[in-house]
This record gives sequence, C-alpha cells and structure tokens, in this order.
Amino acid sequence: MNTKTIIGAVAAVGILLAAAVFLLPAPSTDDGLPSGVIQATPAPDFTVDILDGKEVSLKDFRGKPLVINFWASWCPPCREEAPILAKVSKKYDNEVVFLGIIFQDTEEGVRSYIKEFDIPFQNAWDKTEEAAQAYKLTGVPETFFIDAEGNLKGRWIGAISEEKLTSLVELIK
Repeated sequence: MNTKTIIGAVAAVGILLAAAVFLLPAPSTDDGLPSGVIQATPAPDFTVDILDGKEVSLKDFRGKPLVINFWASWCPPCREEAPILAKVSKKYDNEVVFLGIIFQDTEEGVRSYIKEFDIPFQNAWDKTEEAAQAYKLTGVPETFFIDAEGNLKGRWIGAISEEKLTSLVELIK
C-alpha cells in the first residue's frame, strides 16, 4: 500500500466514526424514551434528609414545580453543571423548587462543593439510596423535572446545559 492509500483509508474511517457519533440517538431512559421530555407519569415518592437534618418527601413539594438533581462532589460532570444549576435556580427562585440529592459522598466533600459553587437550594442525603432506586438512577449527574401536580415530565442524564435546563424548567413551570 502506498502512503496516499493509507491516508485515504484513515480519513474515510475518521469520517465514518464522526458520522456514527453524530447520528447516534440521545441517551435513553430505562423506558426507551430519549433523555429530555418524557411521557408524564406520577413521580415516585421518596424520603431524604435535608442537610440540616429535617426529613422531606415528594409530597412536601406538592403544589410547586420541582427540579431534582442527583449529584456528588467527586463527579466531574456534576462540577461542570453546578454553576448552571445555581444560576437557573436563582432565576426561578419564586416559581420552581430545586432540590439536590447527594449520592454516595462525604460530608466534607458536600459542604465544600456547596460553598464552592454557591448552591442556593436545599440539598439532601440519600443515605439509603431509596430516592436513587425510586428514580432508577443511572449515575450522576441526573436531573428530574416534576410538575406542581407531582407528575414526572422530564429527565436529563449527564451534565445539563443552561439552555436545556431552562427549557425543561419552562416545561414544568
């Protein structure tokens, strides 16, 4: 094989790989629906402990739209989206409740993360992983969007952009 043939073959493989990545479907949820807007279903109930020790469950948020973000301080994509969640939660402060659910983390890591990113919303421990199991968590970060009637209307797997977060918040507002 000559050099031009090898370069052409490598270029063709590169183009095919790029096309395959571009054409792959979005990450999907367990029900086969793409990450983002999903068919509305009743949101699973959960009970978690807010950092101040108070226990809360889904019913405590009924009547207001709710964004639940599962995160961990050791998670690079969580750190990437933290400033976005903080900014958007401030924008919708009186209209939408944001709740962070801490997944497999340490108290020191959590407190440092909240301070570093100036997280303004409540965060809770999922020590028994009840909430993670109820929402069929695939990993962190993962964000769920629940309307005021308690219906799960959106899910985002992985770090979320400001534009996507805002559009999914608008869906439940």
